Amino acid sequence: GRCELIAWYPSDITNPFIYNLHIDQSDETKLKAADLINGYWYDVPKDYVDIPMKHRMSLVTIVYHVGTADYPNMDMSEPQVYSKHNSVRFGRDQIHGQFEMSTPTGNPDWVQACKHDGDMFSAIVIPGSYKAGEIFVKFKIGDKNFHAKMKSDTDFKEGERYTYKLDVGKNKVELTRISVDDLKGWD
Repeated sequence: GRCELIAWYPSDITNPFIYNLHIDQSDETKLKAADLINGYWYDVPKDYVDIPMKHRMSLVTIVYHVGTADYPNMDMSEPQVYSKHNSVRFGRDQIHGQFEMSTPTGNPDWVQACKHDGDMFSAIVIPGSYKAGEIFVKFKIGDKNFHAKMKSDTDFKEGERYTYKLDVGKNKVELTRISVDDLKGWD
């Protein structure tokens, strides 16, 4: 008879049909635990079962530069990235043998990003649409709060990595997108 198999990572998700965003991604372990890779298989078993797995969230990486003349011997702290939603549901498409992501729901939330590689931070967000002028990144230098806004309307898609450059000076905070690529190979 026909069988239905669902596989997902990370393994601490208790319901494979609902993903709730982990907002504390402040270290590498927590960042990777916020990822979601899932797959679905529905058919009559033959020689083997092949479950195509797919990254479902969007990864945002910010490469930052803090002006040393403006902020001598200071670095960024408490980086956060805005996620338009904090929950999304998945449904089975038995005809095409795949999981379908519904329109994300839930409230927007700030994700505590993971600082890494000296001058970078990353966060996983639920795919969504951002408008030009919307605050997308928040952080501190010393005890002063900063934010950076989206320059243009942007749609984040599932399974893609968005890399931005963030320049911070005394009178400017500028966020510029430098690349979009898929998450294949990110583990």
